[in-house]
Amino acid sequence: MQSFRVANRSHAQQLGDKWTVVCLALLLMAGIEFVIRGPVRALETATGFNDFLSPYVQADAFVHGLDPYSPQVLLRLWPATASHFLFLPKEVANGSLVANRGIPTAYPITALVLIAPFSLLPWNLAYALWFGMNLILFVIMLWALVELAGSSGDLYWPATILLVAGTLALAPFHTGIVTANVTLVGVELSVIAIWAAGRRYEIAAGLLLAVAAGLKPQIGLCFIFYYLLRRRWRICGIAAALLACGAAFGLLRLELGHTPWLANYLSDNHVLLETGVLGNFTPINPTRFGLINLQVALYPILGSVRVTNAVAMAVGAILVGVWIVSVARRESRDDELLDLSAIAVISLLPVYHRFYDATLLVLPLCWALNSFRRERKFAVISWLLMIPFLIPGGTLLETMEIGGRIPAGLSRHWWWDAFAMPHQVWALLFLGIVLLRAMSVYGRLPATETARG
Repeated sequence: MQSFRVANRSHAQQLGDKWTVVCLALLLMAGIEFVIRGPVRALETATGFNDFLSPYVQADAFVHGLDPYSPQVLLRLWPATASHFLFLPKEVANGSLVANRGIPTAYPITALVLIAPFSLLPWNLAYALWFGMNLILFVIMLWALVELAGSSGDLYWPATILLVAGTLALAPFHTGIVTANVTLVGVELSVIAIWAAGRRYEIAAGLLLAVAAGLKPQIGLCFIFYYLLRRRWRICGIAAALLACGAAFGLLRLELGHTPWLANYLSDNHVLLETGVLGNFTPINPTRFGLINLQVALYPILGSVRVTNAVAMAVGAILVGVWIVSVARRESRDDELLDLSAIAVISLLPVYHRFYDATLLVLPLCWALNSFRRERKFAVISWLLMIPFLIPGGTLLETMEIGGRIPAGLSRHWWWDAFAMPHQVWALLFLGIVLLRAMSVYGRLPATETARG
């Protein structure tokens, strides 16, 4: 009997070693993909247009007391060391710049306050600093994710390796790094803030969430809302106070300069969300399948912009309502990662979001790996629903269709635009439902059983 047990233990050890080797191979491949599709591509396109250029110029306008949402000011302050595009003066002159390009961006005044220090540097140096900060925060976020997964005690444990590999392989991170979008910083800071909140570093958590929400309200506010429901008053109070101070400082600066900015800010938002190309979810926007909000999938079915927006908002409200009830009914708070994963996914559905915003999927990815032993069914389903985000599927299909590589007979079917092209949107919707179901199941478990799992 003793020899049988020793043999079994030896066999299990061998299986564990083989599994670790497989995971390390996946980590290596994911790391290579991340470097090539992220930092390398970013460096290759550094002299071109990116999503940080407009906020940088707008922050410069803010510092000088000019209207940061004016296309004319954007053109006047465009950096001499940045690429100069022929469309800029032309589209500023005919008033189509915001509708066609989405610039000047409609970021809140708090974002410009936070980006203002970068505008004091020459463009090339500011971009290099922003790029480097993104990568440093990404590494810190990876470490925080490992800590959140409870796997930090053994860096070679297969689940830890898979978590890091999965994060490196998520295509939204590659897109976020290449485009230099502020979303990436918002997500990274939010994940680090969640780790800090779990360790009761409440001042740090409140500060990080304030910066995340100040840069990108759609990213940071949902987490502040969660801590408000959990009555983590110190975190919410610090975040709210810092956001209020940032907004007050920004408004005071513009007021002292007698800058008429509000009309352009409201116009930029209206154009982006309703009449502009980039945020439009109808065929007017040739790149609409780079969006991941629910409207993109619903419009081909419903055929009306107004009805589509109403249904998307209604679905979002229902999911948020179910989430609030589930959070309130949970007998144990041991699995906050599940609650945060659910609201992160749900927040992507009812309002404007682009592909790089799906970097929030690191939270359900972390939760699924952490809970695999406890509830394998929900974990496996969650993994399957996140697989589409290993490649920019919607954009890839769009490129193939425009290039004539998709048979016309296939792309003309109504279900092509309703289900095939926006497949990532449907994956997000089903993932949100799966996470809500998991919350409901765990909410009925006794606290001791949840902790033991």
